[in-house]
Amino acid sequence: MAENKNNKFEDNLAELTALVQKLESDLPLDQAIAAFEKGIALTKVCLEELKAEKGKLALLTDDLNKITEEFDLEK
Repeated sequence: MAENKNNKFEDNLAELTALVQKLESDLPLDQAIAAFEKGIALTKVCLEELKAEKGKLALLTDDLNKITEEFDLEK
């Protein structure tokens, strides 16, 4: 399941990159606004996914720190 989330993130990021490239070209105003709006939505989704992963990494790191503190090499 983690792979599916990662693929979704990668897909969203690729779509966002394509939208940025599209916005850098000469688009009619209505298409540019629509692309910008879609880009904002994709940015929010990507940021939420990154925040969730950051939280998971923090929990794993905390667990690792607890384990290594219990394992005293000097004894």
